[in-house]
Amino acid sequence: MPWVASALWLASIGGDGLPVDARLVPMSPLASRTGCVQQPVFIGETLYVLSDHEGWWQPWQLTEKSEWRCLDDTRADQASAPWQLGESHHVAFSDRGWLRVRYCEGIGQLWWQVDADAAPVRLAEQYVDFRCLRVQGVRAVCIARAADRLDSVLSIDSETGQIRCLAGGEQPFGKVVLSPPEPFRIPAAGQDGSSVSGFYYAPVHFSSGQTDSPPLVMIAHGGPTSMVCPVLNPQVQFLCHQGFAVAEVNYRGSSGFGRDFRMARAGQWGLLDVRDMESAARSLVSSGKASRQSVFIQGRSSGGYTALMALVSSDYFTAGVSQFGVSDPERLRQMTHRFESGYLDWLLGPLDRVPHQWEQRSPLAQARRIRRPMAFFQGGQDSVVVPEQTRSMAEAIRANGQQPLVRIYPDEGHGFRKAGNQADMLSTLADFYRQYD
Repeated sequence: MPWVASALWLASIGGDGLPVDARLVPMSPLASRTGCVQQPVFIGETLYVLSDHEGWWQPWQLTEKSEWRCLDDTRADQASAPWQLGESHHVAFSDRGWLRVRYCEGIGQLWWQVDADAAPVRLAEQYVDFRCLRVQGVRAVCIARAADRLDSVLSIDSETGQIRCLAGGEQPFGKVVLSPPEPFRIPAAGQDGSSVSGFYYAPVHFSSGQTDSPPLVMIAHGGPTSMVCPVLNPQVQFLCHQGFAVAEVNYRGSSGFGRDFRMARAGQWGLLDVRDMESAARSLVSSGKASRQSVFIQGRSSGGYTALMALVSSDYFTAGVSQFGVSDPERLRQMTHRFESGYLDWLLGPLDRVPHQWEQRSPLAQARRIRRPMAFFQGGQDSVVVPEQTRSMAEAIRANGQQPLVRIYPDEGHGFRKAGNQADMLSTLADFYRQYD
């Protein structure tokens, strides 16, 4: 995958518009490891890229002799994993320096550096993620996200640094109280020295009842190489208004925390993510932020796989929810699209070499070990995790003597789009959790 290893090539364009003289640009001879290069940008005749061959996605300038010069050696990823083409986390003004994004502890920061000798200045500090940076004359524009408002289109003036919101940025819920994100960090459940972080959302107007601590919903993000930023998430806020605490976790393998943290996932899917989710839950319970009697886990797509594997391998969670989650990795491998055709072998190990590993980490094959309540939400038109995966998983759990909740929406794909379906899923989800609170 392009966040595991990628190379930089250069070519000239012939008179017919086709590339000629294509050549591989060698990595810096001082590079200590394989790297991933992304977002190449020409400014005049000079080429700039983001590369993580020194451990973090940092900006580099390439000279005419293909020598590499680091422009910012801050130990922070300055891009996210390249899931889509055309992403942009760094842009240059013609004569007013650079705008760049840094990810620190799961929070995106926008930095402006006028020239190489000037100290960078942080802009738009009320926002926590920035995407799609573009330059238009003397200004730059980008999509910015925050914890308390809808996505915004921002304009940044290169002469003054002034920020202006061109569109979006509404606070859609009026005077409704929102639960603010609280960052947390815990040691990882391993010996590699890394730690795991995330964001905790306290319940709104929580009534203690029989306990001083609220029930907790742990959310495993998808990808699984994605990352969690504390942006406005109406589904999280809904659960908080239903009396639940919510925690989103950047477990090992997430992007935004350096190459070593991201590459820790190799061959470890279904292990490290589950351990880190459980460690985070235990930490929040021990700190009094959640009740030990009511700890739930849920996830979408690959996050649903993490939730299923958590109930396979751990007895810590009260119940689990899979939202169009992967339950049969081998079947997904047979049907997945070209872009991810080799991704599962990296996540679980090559199938032809370690078939036992695939068996051990297949929720469907291990369904007999699930002894806690499960709920499934699935799109009937999902072409990524096809409905048959969820139906087979639910049937295997029934054969184990359990009665899982299964809700299939015939007009949805991989991710629910229609407001009515989303509302139904959320209300059903809250009712499901209340049964075991």
